[in-house]
Amino acid sequence: MNTLFLSLKCSTSEMGILRLTSFMDENPQILKEFQLHDTKLVIDGKNLLHLIFEGSKINKKHGGDYDRFACEIVKFFSILKACNIKPYVLFDGGDDPSDRKFNTKLRGLRERLEKAMRISSGQSKKNNVMPILAYDTFKSVLFEINVPFNVCDFEADEEIAILANEFNCPVLSLDSDFYILPINAGYIPFNSVCLEPQEGKRWNNSVYHYLPARIYYVDSFATCFHALGRNVLPLIALLLGNDYVDREIFYPFFSSLRFCKYQQQFNIPDFFPNMRKLISWLNSLDTYDEGIQKILSSACTSEDKETILSAINITEKAYTLDNKSLSTEKILQISNNGLTVPSWVLNFHREGRLPSELIKILLSRRNFLKPQIEDLKSPSSYQCCARLRKYVYCILLSEDVGNAGVQSSLDNGTEANGKCAVEEYDRKGYELVKKVVCPIKNAKIFDMLPKLSEIHTLPPTVRENTVRLALDIPLFNIFHLSKDLEFILGIVLFWKKNAQPNATENHLRSVLVCLIMLKLTSIVRRGSTGHEQNLIDDAVLGMPVKARKQINMRLLMFSQIRDDRLDSNLIHGFAQLQACFKTAMDLNCLLLCPFPTPCIYQIFSGTFLYNFVVELWKRRNPDMFVCELLSKNSDLPKVYEILYSAVMNSLL
Repeated sequence: MNTLFLSLKCSTSEMGILRLTSFMDENPQILKEFQLHDTKLVIDGKNLLHLIFEGSKINKKHGGDYDRFACEIVKFFSILKACNIKPYVLFDGGDDPSDRKFNTKLRGLRERLEKAMRISSGQSKKNNVMPILAYDTFKSVLFEINVPFNVCDFEADEEIAILANEFNCPVLSLDSDFYILPINAGYIPFNSVCLEPQEGKRWNNSVYHYLPARIYYVDSFATCFHALGRNVLPLIALLLGNDYVDREIFYPFFSSLRFCKYQQQFNIPDFFPNMRKLISWLNSLDTYDEGIQKILSSACTSEDKETILSAINITEKAYTLDNKSLSTEKILQISNNGLTVPSWVLNFHREGRLPSELIKILLSRRNFLKPQIEDLKSPSSYQCCARLRKYVYCILLSEDVGNAGVQSSLDNGTEANGKCAVEEYDRKGYELVKKVVCPIKNAKIFDMLPKLSEIHTLPPTVRENTVRLALDIPLFNIFHLSKDLEFILGIVLFWKKNAQPNATENHLRSVLVCLIMLKLTSIVRRGSTGHEQNLIDDAVLGMPVKARKQINMRLLMFSQIRDDRLDSNLIHGFAQLQACFKTAMDLNCLLLCPFPTPCIYQIFSGTFLYNFVVELWKRRNPDMFVCELLSKNSDLPKVYEILYSAVMNSLL
């Protein structure tokens, strides 16, 4: 029987404490065989997102096959359900208010840009870039299949450990921090889990299903250091370097260590010299305080000593759970001006109904625009929705903007009052650059934008009109146009108007056919989409079942990978569309969703879009080709023509 193991790229597995995951991989005796079943399970959401995306066979170079990604998510949780495992997913929220990770984030953004550049230029088949709407897709699927999840105020590691201890259940992740955090019921590394349920029998011969895995308990490792016990854990986190501490400050300490007689309790390869030194030194200690004093004595200057003391305090606080519990009454403070975030914002954020990016902007006044696979010779794909982002900034910073009386042009890129401006980090050519963006105050819409503190008190019609004004959504003269489809068409129209370079009519045709294809696929597989019906549903449900399947099969042919070559000019238009969807959805969420939140996996499939637009460029009459593909004997060609005309007529 073939076993399917979860696997993550090195970049994900090296999260947390440097080299600790590699050390544990070299010493499998520290972990124990484990049958995962009939239990609650706290899952690291960020890790799981990367796991499912990177571990699947989904095509990753066309900007996001969200339909297939959604299927993989459902499949994963179905496997857990088969083993009576009750998942609780926790996601990271805002950035650390101390700003300690700013340089780390910039470095990650540059690495992502380099990967996107290699993929766009056809230089690499191995690199992956997480599509920008993957997280939104993940949350949308969790809502749909009723998997409980929450978003933490900041990083999730500590709250994951606390919740697991309150539930007395294991944690599932692939972050070496969980080798240090004291989790009573154990930590299960993602890459130790076999995703093929096995059958077992209880004492009374009743059958149960389980997932073979390996589990780690802190005491299995800590008891190897008889004198220190659990006190060894923060020392390891400190000296190896973690997400909070720069390990370079301990170079003098490691230089001062001598190779003592090494006890062969662990397998440590020669290419881990510092780990050899560290394990030997830790075994020589009698107390934790003795270790701290020896570390401090390695400081060359009083300034270095202060830096080391700070690192010790930060590490102890980060990896100690004593007397800590989850609180629903946390008060989040804005780091640069001391104002309190409105309670409705906190609650919606924790429930996953408000994008974490908005909290990050609110707290840090920064927006990191993740590079996409696109044409690097063209302006950034985010340029087309720059004006829309300014509406978002204006609402988020409304209190400060109103008090400061900011008057700025839409193209202001100069330094400004920090309270009333947002630093955007985006691609310019082949480089990552910073631009200071001031919210709009001299635009007509400004006076109609609500303040952040009052949004939850406004009637739905006011919030809806704000979205309509920001996107400039016209009155579409379409029969049976559901509200979610109206919002989608509004975003598509905004994209068509603002794309730089322009999105072609073939790009538009591809988007509309993709929308029909995904609706058709959903109805063929499940009998419905689970959302409000509209004219597309009417046409699909009005067809014979056999005809539905035949048309669906014809359309799905374009979802297959056809060619390793990538035309970055063609894919750039779809990257711009994703940027528009992301910003418009953020604005809609910020205004408490006056329009239903679009399910991206029922709208956007990157491989289909790319293949279809390539095919359309080969056709003399693209519209005739589309109508023949959708079958002249159904109402789908008519639906396509209605949608296409609605967008094109609104451009006149």
